[in-house]
Amino acid sequence: MTRGELESLLGRMDGARVALIGDICLDMYWRADMRLSELSRETPHHPLPVVEERISPGGAGNVACNLAALEPGALKLLGAAGTDWRGDLLLDALGARDVDTALVMRDDAVCTNTYIKPLRAGISDVVYEDPRIDFENRAPIPARLESTLLEALDGVAGQIDVLLVSDQMAYGCVTEKVRERVQALGAAGMTVVVDSRSRIGAYQGVVVKPNEVEAARAYGGEASDFEGLARAASRRTGRPAIVTAGALGCYVAEEGRVRHMPGVPVPPPVDTVGAGDTFLAALGCALAAGASLATAAQVANLAASVTVRKLGTTGTASRAELMAAFDRLES
Repeated sequence: MTRGELESLLGRMDGARVALIGDICLDMYWRADMRLSELSRETPHHPLPVVEERISPGGAGNVACNLAALEPGALKLLGAAGTDWRGDLLLDALGARDVDTALVMRDDAVCTNTYIKPLRAGISDVVYEDPRIDFENRAPIPARLESTLLEALDGVAGQIDVLLVSDQMAYGCVTEKVRERVQALGAAGMTVVVDSRSRIGAYQGVVVKPNEVEAARAYGGEASDFEGLARAASRRTGRPAIVTAGALGCYVAEEGRVRHMPGVPVPPPVDTVGAGDTFLAALGCALAAGASLATAAQVANLAASVTVRKLGTTGTASRAELMAAFDRLES
């Protein structure tokens, strides 16, 4: 891919129409300054004096933020959140990042998936992360919420070029019925790309994007056999498949052959949290802009190289940042 080809592809994203359905989450970071802590009179503990709080969308919410950063012509986010205070924060955080939340369904029978990360700092430069505090749904979502999501999915199906699926939670919004509908859309000819933490092997008739560990668990084989895993994934789904391999890039199985798309070298330090979300978003936008799967994978590798350089946050990759990353690669 030349610089001119990348610039042209990014320009065509103005007309790209992408929808994302998945499990949106809220990430919260509480930084405590332990120099301010004093032993409690009531309990034998030193409290955590929180001096800074940061929030950002996680899971499918981070995918949506990465999509928004690439400024497609149309972006639809379908998901679910509770009516709790965490849901308020999540929708505000998405809106602040130019993500339209009109199709995020709120229901008082579910909680907003939230991950709170207490960080202790003190005299030295060391920052210590306490055990995470998790809010997750522990039961299937209500049938009424599932029906509403299915109606919304049917409503946007005729208005988009690419559908992305972020299936992450044990009891999330991507239920069995939603998976069946997603697969039906893929069988009908829509470009559907699925990322799933534990159920990637359940999908057929769509493009799957597991990492090497998820692929080995779903399709058998060794996690180090990237080419074999990509071929097995494509054989199972009957569609092209992509297996991501961290710093090595990704392996694209298509039309009976597997191509290695090398990763973009990034000097340390790096932070890989959220890199898969960035990859999925850039891949989807590039496909919606008319790129081939191989070219879209190159763009996705480039986007991931941008966000892993952003330490302590999931981060996004804009078009300008993609061009700058390409120029660094060529210099």
